[in-house]
Amino acid sequence: MSTHEAGRVTFTRGGLPESHHDIHVAVVGVDGQLVASCGQADLVTFPRSSSKPIQALPLALAVPDLPDDELAVACASHAGTPAHLAVVQRLLARSGSTASDLQCGAHPPFDADAAAELICRGEAPTALHHNCSGKHAGMLLACVQHGWSREGYTSPDHPLQVVIREAHAREAGVPLEAVRVGTDGCSVPAFALSLTAAARLFARLAAPQGEHAQALQRVFRAMAAHPFLVAGPGRLDTTLMPQVDGLVTKMGAEGFYGLAVRDTPHGPLGVAIKVMDGAERPRPYVALAVLEALGVPVTPAMQDLAPGTLRNWAGREVGSVEAELHLQFA
Repeated sequence: MSTHEAGRVTFTRGGLPESHHDIHVAVVGVDGQLVASCGQADLVTFPRSSSKPIQALPLALAVPDLPDDELAVACASHAGTPAHLAVVQRLLARSGSTASDLQCGAHPPFDADAAAELICRGEAPTALHHNCSGKHAGMLLACVQHGWSREGYTSPDHPLQVVIREAHAREAGVPLEAVRVGTDGCSVPAFALSLTAAARLFARLAAPQGEHAQALQRVFRAMAAHPFLVAGPGRLDTTLMPQVDGLVTKMGAEGFYGLAVRDTPHGPLGVAIKVMDGAERPRPYVALAVLEALGVPVTPAMQDLAPGTLRNWAGREVGSVEAELHLQFA
């Protein structure tokens, strides 16, 4: 068991700690071995949407000439802007599907402008606006291409989801029974892994190898080439990926974050981060602290993503934010 002191991101106001978030991190090399950790590297948790690059593998394998923008949106937790919806609709059309075939449910766009525009038009959000609609559109196309029924594609017993679970086990280097199954917010299976195993998924993206190396390489390339489609305006994946050459990141719900980093003094690495209370706001602070600890230069533009000064809505300085990781190298 690999356990060190957990990291912590502390928000301070008026000189007093007001809140803190406990952090666990696993960093893995291309050989699958733990390079560094903070807290419980063997903590079993759900990567949630951070699994999307692996969930897209059956699509990448089935449609080797799929445009990068469509593959990127299949890996996305998108913001529901018109640009996102256009690519999702194009992906849907490839399988002869429509928004009514999406089994993800509906929620307002994450993007405030897109959500306001819907309200102004007096329209309700549809499944297209769901942040996972690209993933679901990709799953429908994968089903058609592999000869599987589109009916019940979200069921854990559907051939698509069986293959995706197997992909998690294979790329994470764990037995299939170690990949525990829950249900995600968009109704597809959510697969739980240890942080170390989840970090291996991102190490595979950083340095693709094995039978499906070409598909992994295509997923990495698509996400790196289209960071806007992976998330959206002002969101961490979209703003961080362009700042570092050879970096792919993917946010997951409940404070999960995965990073595939190709160029570090330790070689290509995969990183899995879990904020234990599920909060999103510590994520940029932890990501930058991890990158810096791994020897990746953190530029002023990157530091702007995680300001040390806490300001209120009037722009007044009211506190500070500090990240303490104590990343321990193996």
